[in-house]
Amino acid sequence: MNMTDRPNILFLLSDQHNPGVLGRAENGLVRTPNLDRLADEGVLFDRAYCQNPLCVPSRSSFLTGRYSRSIGIYTNSDMLEPGCCTIPHRLADHGYRTCQIGKAHFNGDQFHGYQERPYGDLFGQAHQPDPRRPADGVGSGLGSLVGNAGPSGIPLPLTQTEICVSEAAKWLQTHVGLRGDEPFFLTVGFDKPHFPVRCQARYFSHYEGRVPAPQVPEGYAERAVPFVRKAIEGSRCTEQEALRYLAAYYGCVEWIDNAIGRILQVLEYLGLAENTIVIYTSDHGDLGGAKGAWNKTLFFDASARVPLIVRCPSRFPGGRRVGDLTGLIDLFPTLCEAAGAPVPDACEGASLMPVLQGTGPLARDRIFCESAFLGEPTAAGCMMRTEQWKYALYLDGAEELYDLAQDPGEWRNLAAEPRLREVADALRAQVHAFWEPDKHAERLAATPRVARQKHWYPYSNQFLLGGGTMADARP
Repeated sequence: MNMTDRPNILFLLSDQHNPGVLGRAENGLVRTPNLDRLADEGVLFDRAYCQNPLCVPSRSSFLTGRYSRSIGIYTNSDMLEPGCCTIPHRLADHGYRTCQIGKAHFNGDQFHGYQERPYGDLFGQAHQPDPRRPADGVGSGLGSLVGNAGPSGIPLPLTQTEICVSEAAKWLQTHVGLRGDEPFFLTVGFDKPHFPVRCQARYFSHYEGRVPAPQVPEGYAERAVPFVRKAIEGSRCTEQEALRYLAAYYGCVEWIDNAIGRILQVLEYLGLAENTIVIYTSDHGDLGGAKGAWNKTLFFDASARVPLIVRCPSRFPGGRRVGDLTGLIDLFPTLCEAAGAPVPDACEGASLMPVLQGTGPLARDRIFCESAFLGEPTAAGCMMRTEQWKYALYLDGAEELYDLAQDPGEWRNLAAEPRLREVADALRAQVHAFWEPDKHAERLAATPRVARQKHWYPYSNQFLLGGGTMADARP
């Protein structure tokens, strides 16, 4: 493939975006006109799953095209092996200029194949304390998960979201000016709608009082498997806190949509839109009070499923919604095929090209997702999603089985139903063979970890200037 035939790639990545909070998901409350337009002009994947509903494990998985069980990454302190084959490594080796702007959540190596990182969480956590971090510097500065939600107290030009837009625009301008004949792979990593869930006041005021709290049947937590029950019990909040959180969360989603719209305008103005593959997705979802739980790490669709939109006008017929079982793990082989680069032998995903080009369905009948409980990596589970079933097996022996054709809300755990014993047995055998739970402790022990997470650095992001000078981006 000639260099001029290769598409550019713009990878737009948010953090913790519930796939249901999207206009094209037929959510009547949230306003996402730019993502809706992207979906109208591209391909919207209705059943896309992350491979681990937690930041570092998910990012490490799609960056390498490998599952957590293969790379041993299960917590936000785990370090991906330096020099391992990643998407930017592979594309850079085949003539692409690669750049990461914004959140990456790398531990150890801060580039992992990206040639440039002008702005992002090189030392910090990417998530800006809002309001300011306490003067004593104790803790992450992010405040309560649900309780610290509302309008942002950070001046708009200093927010990570706005800086990502300006840095992406500048990078695209300079690329066209200096290397216009080279294809690029640009990743823009936003920190929203991840907590602290604080947005511009105009967005918060629009949604305040409009987003209802999810309804949870009485006694649900007591009936849930221990992994789920612990998550519910660890994130209880008042109704007022829940409503405030959801209004701010919707506001953060609209803010990200607006930011993405501006980057797409730059792409179009510079004449790059026609031959650029634009991908929008998130590292995982957000429970948003579903089942009475907040945050992520659970296998319910609100947490484990992600929005995924792919557009390239010159290559893929647009205006399509597809239901193929898809994983973020599929991005690596897809981008390799698009760029004319060989897919690494260790890659465990499947190329989405047949679906994107409209030539056929994805040759897959199941997708897997793994998770370890926050703060307790020895409490873990593995989920498998098929056309009809979602089955989860946990290290303590607990099981979940949902018939998604009849129960899309995932309320009735059928794992103990005598009439479904053969179904559960077959699914359990497949998950056991894939996950190998007896080796989980061995995988954890073999993975290096940072002594302290990046939350402890006083400033969330840094600028990397000429000559290697690094400056904190305050706040």
